[in-house]
Amino acid sequence: MRTSTAAIARSIHGPTLAIAFVAATLSCSAPANRSPRGAVVIRVMLSASERPFWRPIVERFAQGHPGARVELVEGPESTDLREDLYTASLLARDPTFDLVYMDVTWAAKFAAAGWLRPLDGWFTPAESESLLPAALTAGRHAGRLYRIPVRTDVGVLYFRRDLLEAAGLPAPETLDQLFVTAKALQSAPSRWGFVWQGKQYEGLVCNYLELLSGCGGFWVDPRTGAVGLDRPEARRALEFMVRCLAPDGISPPGATTYQEEESRRLFQDGRAVFLRNWPYVWSLAQTEDSPVKGRIDVSSMVHEPGCPGGSTLGGWGLGISSYSRNPELAADLVRIVISLEGQRWLCAGTGFAPARIEAYRDSALLAANPFLARIGAFHAHALVRPPIARYDMASDILQRHLSAALTGSETVPGALAAAAEETRRVLAGRDARR
Repeated sequence: MRTSTAAIARSIHGPTLAIAFVAATLSCSAPANRSPRGAVVIRVMLSASERPFWRPIVERFAQGHPGARVELVEGPESTDLREDLYTASLLARDPTFDLVYMDVTWAAKFAAAGWLRPLDGWFTPAESESLLPAALTAGRHAGRLYRIPVRTDVGVLYFRRDLLEAAGLPAPETLDQLFVTAKALQSAPSRWGFVWQGKQYEGLVCNYLELLSGCGGFWVDPRTGAVGLDRPEARRALEFMVRCLAPDGISPPGATTYQEEESRRLFQDGRAVFLRNWPYVWSLAQTEDSPVKGRIDVSSMVHEPGCPGGSTLGGWGLGISSYSRNPELAADLVRIVISLEGQRWLCAGTGFAPARIEAYRDSALLAANPFLARIGAFHAHALVRPPIARYDMASDILQRHLSAALTGSETVPGALAAAAEETRRVLAGRDARR
């Protein structure tokens, strides 16, 4: 299981060192929520690459709120490191960050810890209903809303349309069809049939969840706490992944080390027929220097006959810290971000998929990224990862055992039985490996 620097700091010296850790890392020299000029400051931490696209949002906020301003704190590109920094700050009850910019899987854990304000009374039904339902659901915990979605992601299956058309083959819909079609069109190692994210990390869980749902199975039912990893549907999904990696399979042996970019580059270089990845790949694959420009298409992930296909939901959203001294202003900033104009600023230049429903029909956004029309359809079958407080622990268990099965150190039945048992222990509040 990953042990973060923030977690180490907390375990050694508690909140005092945690707050020092955040202050030293982010170089926040001004008193929390007050600028040297005396203006009220609303702070949120973002990755460096994302900050430029928030500047029009910051300017709009300043226009409507004299005497207040937004500070975009530059955080690391690593999602895990940003989670560590937020965790250290919130654990210490530090008011530095008014808003918490969260990955889709953080909300339940942060809410269960008491670090986020419930938002049900802060946003009107009309404001909530303007957002994608699955993305909104992912921000709920124990029946209350804690995270407002800002941008979204869904897993999709890319394929070489030109190769399928030349062979007279339709796009696959089932697991077996994907395997047979990929096998027929591959010429390994120069061109593989199917590439995906098989490294031991969260991306592996996202890949598996799509296959698991496509086989009619489930991971954790957040309503009942039931665990479905030792059911036949779960074995079928993992057996398919193992089959892809077999010597006579359709995926390169190195797939067990791939994250998004390794698999994307292989596909974009023309060295794979199928790719499971996220929507950001589309715009990169259509650049002038891309070998596959104009040659690809996309569909939802394959599934078993009679089972609906699904796409793992990803994305980022905003929650209001329980320790913010200016929650009303923080909520006003969120409203700007999720407005149609805010969604244009955030998504037009980045290729991000919006969280606002009407944005998928907006002419300005569609002109910047025509692929949005396709993404909107995939959201109808978005799969929300279990919104449980111990999600990190459950994910770590699943990652370890999936990886063990893919690399051959555990059998499929053994890996899933162990994962199921450890997950049940975690959900019951016991040591997962006891």
